[in-house]
Amino acid sequence: MSAHDELQELCERYADDPLSWVLVMYDWGQGGLKGWEGPDWWHREVFGVIRGYLEGPEEEPLFLAVASGHGAAKTAFVAWVIQWFMACRGHPQVVCTANTESQLATKTWRELAKWHKLSAVKDWFEWTATSFFLKAHPETWRANAIPWSENNTEAFAGTHEESVLVVFDEASKISDRIWEVTDGVFTTKKNIWLVCGNGTRNTGRFHACFHGFKKYWRTWQVDSRACRAANKGYLERLVEQYGGEETDQARVRVRGLFPRSATRQLISTEAVQKAQQHQAEGWDHLPKLMGVDVARFGENSSTICIRQGRKVFPIEVLPKMDLMQTAHHVAEAIRRERPIQVFVDGSGIGAGVVDRLRQLNFTVTDVNGGNQSLNPRFLNKRAEMWWEMKEFIEGLCELPPEKGPGTTLKDELTAVEYDYTDKGRIRLDRKQDIMAEHGWSPDKADALALTFAYPVADFSDVGMMLNPPIFDDS
Repeated sequence: MSAHDELQELCERYADDPLSWVLVMYDWGQGGLKGWEGPDWWHREVFGVIRGYLEGPEEEPLFLAVASGHGAAKTAFVAWVIQWFMACRGHPQVVCTANTESQLATKTWRELAKWHKLSAVKDWFEWTATSFFLKAHPETWRANAIPWSENNTEAFAGTHEESVLVVFDEASKISDRIWEVTDGVFTTKKNIWLVCGNGTRNTGRFHACFHGFKKYWRTWQVDSRACRAANKGYLERLVEQYGGEETDQARVRVRGLFPRSATRQLISTEAVQKAQQHQAEGWDHLPKLMGVDVARFGENSSTICIRQGRKVFPIEVLPKMDLMQTAHHVAEAIRRERPIQVFVDGSGIGAGVVDRLRQLNFTVTDVNGGNQSLNPRFLNKRAEMWWEMKEFIEGLCELPPEKGPGTTLKDELTAVEYDYTDKGRIRLDRKQDIMAEHGWSPDKADALALTFAYPVADFSDVGMMLNPPIFDDS
């Protein structure tokens, strides 16, 4: 029997047994899997439920929901399930999405590429940035990575085949509209819907899987400290840093539970999408404002935003450079754009950029997001700025459309959530928490938020003040 025939025989044998398939299709403990002993305890439990469902008489679709802290190997599990389903079902249809386009492309789908290269059946399939398909049947035997949009729900409708797998990664922040459309997919038996993520919200459909809709779902809530792949020392430090096991941050990011307080998405995806399709009017008679966010994480970049009236121009992302180079790059942008006011993130290392710009005789406003807000309803200046930006976007402005790889402005604007302090003041997710959850900091969105740091006089009726000189470096 040829190697191909042996693999095909194994796929037929384990068509209803994903755990056995995963165990034989990867060289556990060898090469790129050195240190991996195979699927963890909760992976095996979920695989066992899948096997029992496929071997049993039940004809309703199988709904699986997994909430966990960081480091539980959720994304690896998603990759295994997709590969097993693709290898062991005839002409399957697989749809995969995630909370943001960036998460889908750089985390979920990239993880599938990693495990595809390690699989014994890697020669059967082709992986691309948006699809994964059997080379022999590329049109009918495929999985697609589809970014979700409230304006394009059709991508999640009309899938009524007998071998359907739908995967939602970081499902807590996927719009309820997408969930509702996906509900209509499962009209045939023996199909599977897998949703995974951190339980960042105590509202929405992901939360409902574990509560109001629990009778329809098989659920797991996984404490990452019980997982082999997790960095247990780091997780224990998180618990201590957040203030104990019962804090919402520890519940979500470590224990796989949902927060007790009502966290909410600050800026809706729908509002951002409308703003990206809108064309503002009358902005060319208004003064320009500039916001400069100085990156404080090595993986991120400093950003410059120009806002003129209700129009936001494409945000400039600076190349990696030291503080002095960053300051001179900002100085060139000021000379070019001649804004009426420049707001610079002066907290942390941003103070060095502020100092250098002032040495160059530029008039800039130093903004520290941790400082007291002008309005007492907000915990700090950062929450106040973002709330002003939220109202600006919801009031229909013009945001720049974005294409290409990487984190988009829409990703960043819609990732931030808010809740209330014990005294009823509005507070936002901390930047370090966003970085921990998503792998990026909302630098572009912060640059736009900085343009709302303080009130600026409207000189739209005074021609001489449209582009006033704000520096003198002669």
